[in-house]
Amino acid sequence: MKKLKSNIGWLIDKSNYTREDIRKRYGKSANTISNWCTGKSFPSHPETWDLAELLGVKVDELYERTIEERE
Repeated sequence: MKKLKSNIGWLIDKSNYTREDIRKRYGKSANTISNWCTGKSFPSHPETWDLAELLGVKVDELYERTIEERE
């Protein structure tokens, strides 16, 4: 099964922004930003485009497609 792995946390960590900066920019809770970083939830489409621009990456760099093996 294919799955999206979030790179958002890593990209924020290597940027000049903190997770708190991102939280304030989008008016989200710390838990929501954490979920974006772990791939448990996703920003809206407009937030995704804005976040990619803010972090200086292409939208498709926010995530990686992985294959999850079933046991």
